[in-house]
Amino acid sequence: MKKYVLLTVSFLYFQIILGQENMSMLNPRGDYKTGYCFRILGPTPFLSFSMNHFINERINLEAGLGLVGAYGGIHFFASKQDKKNLLAPYTGINLGYMTLPDIQVGIGGSSGGWGKFMTFYIPVGVQLMTKNGFHLSIEGAMFAITGDRSNATPWGSLKIGRNF
Repeated sequence: MKKYVLLTVSFLYFQIILGQENMSMLNPRGDYKTGYCFRILGPTPFLSFSMNHFINERINLEAGLGLVGAYGGIHFFASKQDKKNLLAPYTGINLGYMTLPDIQVGIGGSSGGWGKFMTFYIPVGVQLMTKNGFHLSIEGAMFAITGDRSNATPWGSLKIGRNF
């Protein structure tokens, strides 16, 4: 009987200790926490550059600077540490500030040449991150501008970057 108990304990020991995979290697968002990306469209129209940091595999903080403004926000990923999750859906919110030319100046509009706007960008997208930290994201979003001419419009973006 002692042989069987010893054999079972030995088998379990080798299965648990030697057979266990490195869980953080499965989800690259756990290994590559900080990175950068270039974005077409997005929270600042046209082109922007941003830095991001994964607090854990599911929560990402991002701050960016574009041609006409700046933004910062948080994204929530639907991924788990114990699964590969190279492809992960996400959502979040970005708050920004833009300075744009006032197009009504030339047609009898306001006397100020530039309009300043606070923006809200609420994306829903999917991110593909390789085992080396390169990532590609595509997202659809609701882009809202506050101020005298508040409005919301469907929007989106494409992000390409690398995390370290």
